[in-house]
Amino acid sequence: MITLSALVVLWSFFQAPVTCGAPVRGRPDGCRNNASGLLLGCHIRQHRWQKLKMLIVRRQVRAFCAGLFSDGKATVVTLAGAGSFISGLVALVPGVVVH
Repeated sequence: MITLSALVVLWSFFQAPVTCGAPVRGRPDGCRNNASGLLLGCHIRQHRWQKLKMLIVRRQVRAFCAGLFSDGKATVVTLAGAGSFISGLVALVPGVVVH
């Protein structure tokens, strides 16, 4: 159970098909290229660094979190990752589930 939960979390972070969403000058919704995973950007190298920098810079974390629910694909991948993370915690930590 824990292994499958970890695999789904890794898949949603690094392999799931979503849109890039990196900040682009002149576009309020960001880059619309296809990306792999919530943490990685599209084929443009600078967009990959911008997405990772959004997690580190305190002022840009809000923009990154808003991008997690920007469209249908990103919402499904975000909810799958969060659900599998919670499932892994329940399987790992005894006594979390109330019987």
